[in-house]
This record gives sequence, C-alpha cells and structure tokens, in this order.
Amino acid sequence: MALQAEGKLEVECKITSIDKGSLKGLLIVKMSCENYQVEFDILDSINIFRNEENVKMEISREKPTYTSNDFCAHGYIFYEKPDGDKILDQISLYGLIVKIYSEKGLISNKIFNMMDHVYFCVKKT
Repeated sequence: MALQAEGKLEVECKITSIDKGSLKGLLIVKMSCENYQVEFDILDSINIFRNEENVKMEISREKPTYTSNDFCAHGYIFYEKPDGDKILDQISLYGLIVKIYSEKGLISNKIFNMMDHVYFCVKKT
C-alpha cells in the first residue's frame, strides 16, 4: 500500500528486470510499483538486488532510516514532462538517474517540487 504525503512517497514494488546499461559496470533496474513504473541506474559493484524480488521504494526530503541491505542515495528531482500517456519524473543521484513514470507526476501531484533535494531508497522487504 502506498504512503503519499508532501515530501514523501513510499510504495511496494517488484523488480521486473535487471539489464546491462550502456556504460561499463552500469545496470538498469526496472520495478513495477502500485501506480508507478520505475527504472534506476546502479553500479554492478554495489547491486544487491535480484530479479522478481519484492522491495519498498521510498523517496523523501528527510533522510530515511536504512540498513546495509538497502540501496539509498540522494540527489535532486530535475525533470517532469509528459511521456506518451504517462508523466515522466527524473531524479539525478549525482550521475545515476532514476526515472519514474506515473499518471499524475510527482511534481504535478504536489508531492515534491522541482529541484527538491531528495533521498531515493530501495529497501528489501
């Protein structure tokens, strides 16, 4: 069940694929979440996820609690545009990119503002 409030989004997800990226050592993890489709870059050397794994995604302005079993990074929401019948939001984690597809958009839906500093975490459940 999704938790959504201004400055915070938590949602249950399932990893649907982990593919090689275009750069050496880069992976692209794709997740299906309740109302969101998410793709994020992660380095092969720090990847802790498996295909079909159930996880929880958390995006927050406040630093969340996490363990060594989780992937957490911080960066900025820098993009929101229509993409077909969805809205695409992007977060830059200082080079690694997170793409979030949704019906309403994270900024348009008043969860976050453009250029908000956020923490992006994918936690094992």
